[in-house]
Amino acid sequence: MSHVEFIDPHADARWLAFADAHPEALIFHHPLWMKVLERAYGYHQVSLACIEDGEISGILPLLEIRSRLTGCRAVSLPFSDYSSLLVRDPAAGEALVARAAELRATRRWKYIEIRGESPLGAVAASYALHRVRLQPDSQLLFRTFEKKRTQYTLKKFEKTGVVVQRRTDSEAMAVFVRLNYLTRQKHGIPPQPDRFFHLFQEHLIAGGMGFISVATFEGEAIAASVFLHYKDVLYHKFNASNEAFLHLSANPGLLWDAIRWGCAQGYRVVDLGRSDLDGEGLIRYKRGWGAEELPLRYYRVPAEAVVKRSNSTGVLKPLMQHMPVSILKVIGKVLYGHAG
Repeated sequence: MSHVEFIDPHADARWLAFADAHPEALIFHHPLWMKVLERAYGYHQVSLACIEDGEISGILPLLEIRSRLTGCRAVSLPFSDYSSLLVRDPAAGEALVARAAELRATRRWKYIEIRGESPLGAVAASYALHRVRLQPDSQLLFRTFEKKRTQYTLKKFEKTGVVVQRRTDSEAMAVFVRLNYLTRQKHGIPPQPDRFFHLFQEHLIAGGMGFISVATFEGEAIAASVFLHYKDVLYHKFNASNEAFLHLSANPGLLWDAIRWGCAQGYRVVDLGRSDLDGEGLIRYKRGWGAEELPLRYYRVPAEAVVKRSNSTGVLKPLMQHMPVSILKVIGKVLYGHAG
């Protein structure tokens, strides 16, 4: 007989053991990733496990967001590109989502959102996911990139004199955070709270699960990217740059350096993350790396919780592009915990 129960991924070693052994487990299933989200934004741990004969047969990572602004709901997982349930058989997946649906009434959730395939619920949003399959010889991989765009850009980058370093120290994260202020302002988006990146550094980077790549030109940091790695996948999680140096193509150079490192270290895939389906420029950029393009769907239970996406953020972007960074930081600190 099987049953579904709450499980604490931080205290119960069975969670990580199950994820480590499951071929579809992602960095987002790791307890340390969830710990960063919980401590940074105050989310509550409500993850579930399907237990059969004393052993885990499936897990559903869930964090509860309790907000007076956006309502109470459970998400698998906030600020994660995709983090669906992991199961040994379909029955375990159905049991996990059914139990979560039962909890919705008792915990007064507006809905449950599952970021990835789900046996229950209705599609709430669709994206494209891009992954580059690696091989031991990075030069052979280079030949699969788009010639007129990606190959040309990388060859030009090699001649710029930009220096790339892969680092794990807290100052490297501080460099990224400073550049991230500029990048988010450029796009009219508040930056994530400093606390998030402090915890990211403390739990993930210092824990040996990632690094910060920093590009410098004539002694000045001009771009930085944050990478995570788990099992055989390298994740390109964040990138930022100083717009004044965009002509030096430092961001593609950082990614190419990480890809070569991943090839040498035996990683199988570089995950470039999700893209909005109407983000043609970003999708074209990722395709230029020879990335495989996969459909990514988010589901909500109940189906009536699916609503048309609002464009209010897009309306505010021009205004936020002209706000001082200091004001954007305050907005981000206040609002991010209500989002997710």
